[in-house]
Amino acid sequence: MLRVLFFTLVALLCFVSPNCLPGDTPFEIYCFSYNRVHGTFNDSDAHCLKTVGGSLVSIHSMIENNWIQKLAVDNLDADYDLFWIGGSDEGHTNDWRWTDGSVLNFTNPGPGQPLEDRHCGAMQLSTGRWFSDLCTVKHQFLCQYPNGAYPTGGSYTCPPCPSCSK
Repeated sequence: MLRVLFFTLVALLCFVSPNCLPGDTPFEIYCFSYNRVHGTFNDSDAHCLKTVGGSLVSIHSMIENNWIQKLAVDNLDADYDLFWIGGSDEGHTNDWRWTDGSVLNFTNPGPGQPLEDRHCGAMQLSTGRWFSDLCTVKHQFLCQYPNGAYPTGGSYTCPPCPSCSK
């Protein structure tokens, strides 16, 4: 009887447990990993693809925005107020898109944003507002990937992004 109860409990935990990599955080259908390593916008997005098969975060509602900001406040280095999110109009000026290909149907711009000469999106850690920045600036970043879809045979290195540094 105890054995049946144990296997039932394990089955239930497997059913309701998130399928994220250890240390990553589930929210709705995605898993999120935070990166204190600083990288340019393109290096950061490439790191997300290489390590978890994902992209920089895309945000589609104020609820998601607030949740992402809280995750960042809890896990990123507070000495750096901006971190990369996946919005960009690089290569298609004034037509902002998410790097994961999803529709950009929500924005939360800071005052006077976006700036015309800055083409990559960052969130301000302290306010959750979005700011455009030069894509070559190095910031911390958040990756997202579908819950349960991370690569199982990937090789993870530390530091994970050779072209990223503080």
